[in-house]
Amino acid sequence: MKANSDKSKQSKKATRRVLAGVLCGASVLSLVLSLVMPPISQAIANDAQAAPTEETVMGGGSSSESTVVDNTTNGDAENQNSDDAENGETDPSNGLEQNQVEDQPEDELLGEDGKSSDDNAAMAVAEGEQAEAASGEIDSAEKLKTELEKASDAANFKLTKDIVTSETIQLNKSGSVITLDLNGCKIKHESPNQPLFNITAGATLTVKDSQQAAPTETMVNGVNNGNLASMEYDGSSIPTKLTYYVTESVAKGTGTTETLKGYKADIKGAIVACGNADATGLKLVNLYNGGNFNFESGVLTQKKDDRIGNLIYAENGSTVNMSGGYVCGASTGTSGAGAGIMVSNANGGASTLNLTGGVIAGNYASNGGGVYANGSTINMTGGTISGNGTFKDRSGYGAGVCAVGSTVVISGGYITNNNYQFYSDNEGSTKHIGNGCHGGGGIAAFNNGSLTINGGYITGNYSAEAGGGIYAGAWNQALSLFSFSGGSIASNVAQNSEGGGIRIAAPTVGEFNVIGKKAYITNNTTNTPNDWGGGGVFVQGGNSAEGVNSACLKISNALITKNSAKGYGGGFAACPSGKTAITDANGIAIFGNTDANGENLSGGTNGKNEDQPSSVDGGEITDDFKRRGHEDLFLIRKSDNADYIAAVTGQMLGGGAANWSGTIDGQLATIGKYDGAQAKYMIGLKSKPSAEDQNAAIGLATLYITGNSSNIHGGGIMTNGDVVAGSTREVKVYPKMKLNGTKVLEGGKLKGNDFDFQLLRQNKIINELGEISYTIPSFDSNGDLQLNRCSVVDTVKNDENGNLTFDLGEVYADDDLVYYLVEVPGTDKDKGVTYDKTIYKIDPEVVKDEGKSHNVLDIKYTYYKVKSVSVTKVKNDGAGARTPETEPAAVTEAEGENAVIVALTSGATFTNKYTPYTSKGSWTPKVTKVVRGGEMKEFTLELADNDKFDNAETVTTDPKGEITPTADGGKSQTRSFKPIEYELNQLDKLASDSTGRGASKTFTYYVREKTDGSLFSHYKYDKSVYRFDVTMTDNTNGKIEPTNVACTKIVDADGNPIDGTKPESTPTFTNIYSTSLPLSGMSGVTLTYLAGAAVLCAAAAWMHIRRKANAKGGERRE
Repeated sequence: MKANSDKSKQSKKATRRVLAGVLCGASVLSLVLSLVMPPISQAIANDAQAAPTEETVMGGGSSSESTVVDNTTNGDAENQNSDDAENGETDPSNGLEQNQVEDQPEDELLGEDGKSSDDNAAMAVAEGEQAEAASGEIDSAEKLKTELEKASDAANFKLTKDIVTSETIQLNKSGSVITLDLNGCKIKHESPNQPLFNITAGATLTVKDSQQAAPTETMVNGVNNGNLASMEYDGSSIPTKLTYYVTESVAKGTGTTETLKGYKADIKGAIVACGNADATGLKLVNLYNGGNFNFESGVLTQKKDDRIGNLIYAENGSTVNMSGGYVCGASTGTSGAGAGIMVSNANGGASTLNLTGGVIAGNYASNGGGVYANGSTINMTGGTISGNGTFKDRSGYGAGVCAVGSTVVISGGYITNNNYQFYSDNEGSTKHIGNGCHGGGGIAAFNNGSLTINGGYITGNYSAEAGGGIYAGAWNQALSLFSFSGGSIASNVAQNSEGGGIRIAAPTVGEFNVIGKKAYITNNTTNTPNDWGGGGVFVQGGNSAEGVNSACLKISNALITKNSAKGYGGGFAACPSGKTAITDANGIAIFGNTDANGENLSGGTNGKNEDQPSSVDGGEITDDFKRRGHEDLFLIRKSDNADYIAAVTGQMLGGGAANWSGTIDGQLATIGKYDGAQAKYMIGLKSKPSAEDQNAAIGLATLYITGNSSNIHGGGIMTNGDVVAGSTREVKVYPKMKLNGTKVLEGGKLKGNDFDFQLLRQNKIINELGEISYTIPSFDSNGDLQLNRCSVVDTVKNDENGNLTFDLGEVYADDDLVYYLVEVPGTDKDKGVTYDKTIYKIDPEVVKDEGKSHNVLDIKYTYYKVKSVSVTKVKNDGAGARTPETEPAAVTEAEGENAVIVALTSGATFTNKYTPYTSKGSWTPKVTKVVRGGEMKEFTLELADNDKFDNAETVTTDPKGEITPTADGGKSQTRSFKPIEYELNQLDKLASDSTGRGASKTFTYYVREKTDGSLFSHYKYDKSVYRFDVTMTDNTNGKIEPTNVACTKIVDADGNPIDGTKPESTPTFTNIYSTSLPLSGMSGVTLTYLAGAAVLCAAAAWMHIRRKANAKGGERRE
């Protein structure tokens, strides 16, 4: 028994030991789990919430975003490829268009029906074949004649070899449209007097050369003008190459620059006249009775040293359309006209040349080497007429173009380097040194008809006699219209007579009026040794004995500057038969010209030697005249002349003052802005306008006459005829009148040039019923000045003492001359300035000065003198009603016959009031407080304008106030600090506005949470610091507003300085409530584990005590 009892005891002890070990292990495991499980559980919970995007709301609308991966790889790659393609990076398509098969050529584009363009083209050809009368290849003269003559509709032919023929091909089927491709081959026509083609009765022939190549530019050494085209020939005298020249003109500022360029063209496909050299009447391509010829490419020319009538001839309503190719190398021999092209009204109606492209070069005739028109039309919109000539041994007109009784319109292309070559001191029994009876290097047009130039270039042409560029009209064979309204006439030369750029022959009337664009007459030259000159323009005088009126030039909106003359009048000159009227501000501005003070003088031809010194018989030039100035304007006539021949006014183009000074009729003279002067025999003037007035004239000018030169007089313009500058036909000249007034600014100080004052002129209005009314200015209800159809005479500013002065001499006015004086409300009217809206009516008593009134040309000059002036205040109620005050403000009698001084008021004329501008505003800073794991307490936040938070303002959260839950279970509240007030003097004013309007300044503030751990010890405080950069700006309407608020975090939540994070709209501070153990977010679960662990530990301890007791031999109760 005892043994069994001992065994039982031993067994129980072992059991207790095992249980004790189990309890200890369980206790240890429980303790470990209590520490490990809560974070694991929280992580599992977070994973469960990963599907929706979590957003924790911060104060002021800011937020912190959870990390969510958005799989956009495919889209990003696609966008990246697109961006790379746009930015020129590697193109993955290897240069193919989208949906383009790689093997398909890039130029084989698909049509709208999905077929290739080649397929579509083939279909179009197939469909068009039914409409073609004939087509095919030509390899013989017989086939050329047969196939072309039988074609009755649209037909296309192509040469396959050179052809020699003497036959004439008759194309006379109305409606036939035949195209002949020379294909690099030549047709050599050997008939001496019969055409290759007769085109008539509405038939159309088109010639082209599909093998024609563009010309190549060649090296050029030489002058910019008169360079004749040249031909090269093979051993059979057939042309192989053409060299021609273009003087290219480029506008810059008020002038142009010309550059000579040479071009060489290989002659491949060509039609060559190879008839007998003695024949003079051959018309190679002959059009009549409504025939049509289209020349697109290829060459029309003649065999070396042969003669021809015309390469192209059209009459009786026929039409030549030239868009390409070359018409070159032809000569009429000893007579004839239009070796290149002639259009004529012979045997019926006028014919037409439409030149849109191509080159007409190296052709020679007595008249119109390149082109001749007789009673027909030339429309030139493109192309080049270059290097054509007249003969050296006979007179004629127009090396490039000659138009007789024709309509010529030039709007594009180049007429360049043509050369009128004949000049002789004797022609028959008539000595004509410098007479200028012939010429026209570029173009000559006369005998009725019209010449209209509104574009294109007439450059580098040369005339051995007159009219280097243009010869407009001939003696007593006037153009019915000569108009220049656009384009460039530059670097032309008249070698021995007048008009380097343009010669206007009596009695032609030329009108230069350029509107809406710029035009140039520049760098032209006359080298005449005998005649009077005219580098840019010459206007010929008439002869009353022969009943021929003088030529006349009407010019407006022109600037004449930087011209020169070896005699007098670098800008403008008039010889003894010339008359000149410079009338208004729409006319011309002449300044900055030079002359050589009479170094070269005229040869005294036709008895005109008045430009000689007074020591010479008939000479009128005195030493005083030479000393006083004459560079800009010169006129001379016999001193015994009794009539006024010239009148000049003081205003120039743009309305500025020319400030003329020099000599008028032998007397020292100056002409003020509002003055006018007239002359009977002598003018020598130099102008000195201000830089401001010069710039105004340059800006308003549409025609620039600059850089021209004359070997004698008139570098810019020389006239023996009449010149009218401006648009006025009646000039009323009023005497000088000075208006004096004063300006006062209450509440402010005048600095000078503070305010604008305008003098207005009353105008007469006649309605449809014949009723007369007069204009009068007013101020509307907004305080804006309304001119009400009054004209502005002048605008002045006050000086620093408040004085304002108008110097008047009104030139253009009605008999009832009435002025109004007003102050112009400027942009300051809403910037603290109250403007004086008094209107003064100034009514001078004016009478005619009969002794001075006269006519010049067709312009009536009426002079007046002032007897007295009345000044009356006009009351204005702001709504349009005007009631004169009963007493005039001031009346001053005239002082002197031709001058009056008007003192407008005895006191201030205008009084303005200045009220300083003020502005204020505020900005309210806001801050957001967030609490996690606890309740909202009274936390304190600080705002200061310094980072040390001296004198900081505070705001406290309100636990009882409005609290917003956050997405993670926290609590949020936004609080506002007191508004910060701003005034205008705190801001920085703009340099452009001294009133302070628009002033701005950026202010800096700092905000943080005031840390006080003793109050709320279980909260971890946020130690962040934010910086506000606040830009406050005046809105110009009396309010200062924040225009930019930037919030930057500069210290993190742990108190560590950082470089700064992305600006947030509202600073946010987050405090965290914490226990003694790490806060896992599952505090209930944590306490449960801890309690279980404590129970297990207690049980283990109890069993250990019991074991000790048994070891001492004590009995344990069962």
